[in-house]
Amino acid sequence: PPSTSARLLIGTPFSIDSKSVYSHRLATFELHSSTMDLVQILEATTSPDREILQQAEQFLRQAAETNLAAFLNSLADELASPDRTNVVRMAAGLQFKNYITAKDSTLKLQYQQRWLAIDLAVRSQIKAKILASLGTERNSPSSAAQCVAYMACAELPGGSWPELVPSLLANVTDPQRSTEHVKVASMEAIGYICEEVDQSVLSMHANELLTAVMQCMRKEEPSFAVRRAATRALLNSLEFTNENFDKESERNYIMEVVCEATQCVDQHVKVAALQTMVKIVSLYYQHMEAYMGRALFPISVDAMKSLADDVALQGIEFWSSICDEETDLAIEAAEAADGRYPPRQISKFYVKGALQYVVPIDRKS
Repeated sequence: PPSTSARLLIGTPFSIDSKSVYSHRLATFELHSSTMDLVQILEATTSPDREILQQAEQFLRQAAETNLAAFLNSLADELASPDRTNVVRMAAGLQFKNYITAKDSTLKLQYQQRWLAIDLAVRSQIKAKILASLGTERNSPSSAAQCVAYMACAELPGGSWPELVPSLLANVTDPQRSTEHVKVASMEAIGYICEEVDQSVLSMHANELLTAVMQCMRKEEPSFAVRRAATRALLNSLEFTNENFDKESERNYIMEVVCEATQCVDQHVKVAALQTMVKIVSLYYQHMEAYMGRALFPISVDAMKSLADDVALQGIEFWSSICDEETDLAIEAAEAADGRYPPRQISKFYVKGALQYVVPIDRKS
């Protein structure tokens, strides 16, 4: 088939004639033989010219409607190619994601079913390409990590792709595979998966995932980028660590690693660790007494005194979360007293004890 000129999309404005030719070529587009066309179209999706952008989006929609499997396979090729520019690889990842997931829950389910309807051999080929792309990109966050996660959203609930989690764990723990870039991208993928996939689906891998995340969060990890990705992964996976928090030894280890991370000199790691601390105290309030006086209180107060706004904000958010929790507990206690039954949980009144120290800091802020 005739190939679309790069000048048609990027170099010159569209004329009536060029648009007509463009429409004809769009109708006869065959993805497998038009690799350069796809590269040019992906570049055009970043154009500030609205008309060029709309034409590029129309081209991609038509390609997906004509042959979705071939289209996604070609996008995977572009994402996996180290010879492509960052712009092309990021655009390929974004378009891939847009055709397998959506914000609307009904549309998301339709897209997932459409993905699963693609021949298994083709899906396996696509998954292998994108999984192999982890750690090869020069941008962060990783586009490939996001694509892996959204494929996982469709595949894992039905028992497909059982090798995914072991492969990601190997990327993180196997010295033969775990370069810094591979670790970061794989941790990002784990974080996205923990955020997007139902915790019941991941329950069989919960301990392995948590172990890998903890390993990459520790202060002994030399890469701040790896520690950042791991801390964000923990933040996204806290909902399914309830069994670990119920065990004192495991809880102590998690809290030790998180508290150490709040003292990191890298501000991104520090903020992510503080966000994790805020979420932990909200989810696992009943377990926090042993850590409040000797760790959580001084860490939160120091954060509130920080000159860095994003750090100070997390210190404030810590006490705001506890205040919300203890307000709910006070309401529950009153209802329990009226009903003459014991409350589900008893408030520790952390806020009451901290007011004299926290309020003056808050006023200065």
